[in-house]
Amino acid sequence: MESMTKEEMQRFLIKEAQRGSTEIEAYRNLMEILGIEFPNEPKKQKPAE
Repeated sequence: MESMTKEEMQRFLIKEAQRGSTEIEAYRNLMEILGIEFPNEPKKQKPAE
């Protein structure tokens, strides 16, 4: 996992915005660099009939 300072993260997000990335794309790219993942939601099971 790479570490970044707050300022480095802000610069990265500004560059992503200049590239035309959406906010969610920019955050996903930042998360990929930092090695962070969204937690998986447990799959809902269908009730048995």
